[in-house]
Amino acid sequence: MVFALSDKEVFLLKSAVKEAFPCLIITSEEGLGTVCRLTAPKMIIGSDEDAGLFLPMRGVDRHHAELQLDDSGAWRINSRRDNLIIQNGALLTDLTLLEDGDRLELGSVSFKFRYFDEEDERYHAALRQLAIRDGLTELYNVRFFADALVKEHEYSFRKQSSLALLFMDIDHFKLVNDRFGHAYGDFVLKELAMLLTTKIRGYDLLARYGGEEFVFLVREETETAVQELAQRICKDVQNHVFNHAGIRAKLTVSIGYFWWDGKDRNTTSEDLLRLADDNLYKAKDAGRNCVVPSYPLAEAETLDPVS
Repeated sequence: MVFALSDKEVFLLKSAVKEAFPCLIITSEEGLGTVCRLTAPKMIIGSDEDAGLFLPMRGVDRHHAELQLDDSGAWRINSRRDNLIIQNGALLTDLTLLEDGDRLELGSVSFKFRYFDEEDERYHAALRQLAIRDGLTELYNVRFFADALVKEHEYSFRKQSSLALLFMDIDHFKLVNDRFGHAYGDFVLKELAMLLTTKIRGYDLLARYGGEEFVFLVREETETAVQELAQRICKDVQNHVFNHAGIRAKLTVSIGYFWWDGKDRNTTSEDLLRLADDNLYKAKDAGRNCVVPSYPLAEAETLDPVS
């Protein structure tokens, strides 16, 4: 008696024998190092949220390409709706076999097709974290933020939902370093990053923009809720005691934000960043320890030791 294996069974058997799994690794700047496992015998690659491999990136169509596992256990790729796919530098014209190490290009995204084991995946995950995280605070870095801002802007416009960008700066941070030393200044940045992480939702984004500047992306909230969040952050930082190596001090922050309703196409992602940054400078000019657009909080003593 002969038993025929399903595509799924072939896929699982192949993975088990190899002790490895098929994947696409992003090699282009946006998403560099991301490992995308192929988890089903058929997968759609596209910018639509229902795609098996979701890529909300420039030049990627909603259903751009299809990956298929054939009866022999080999992976093949084909374009959908005549979308362009480049394989190893040549234009792909029909259903084509994928070999380990093949290079693919879809829109602005470049991949490499590989078979990975768990050790390979951990190694690439570590490299990915080094590429997108700030070494001191472990928040996302400015490079990751810049990519995320473009994606979130496109998502908000597509869904006609709001997006807010908040720019935050530690007031008189140079005085912190000058008075207490750079080791204490580094502690403040790390402690503040931990404090800020507790103020946002899991799907909001927080990044260190550079130096003593931090930036937030807040999705699908009212302007009132965003303003209240900014005010709450100012107040909580003002009340926090930064205690390290025998030094106990209080600090303040200034925040500028811009809230976008997601409907005005003329407002670009660069506009969100610029307008929030402009409002941060207005907060500094207004005396610091405040939110713009908003009302200033009560004045607080900066860098006073706590008894």
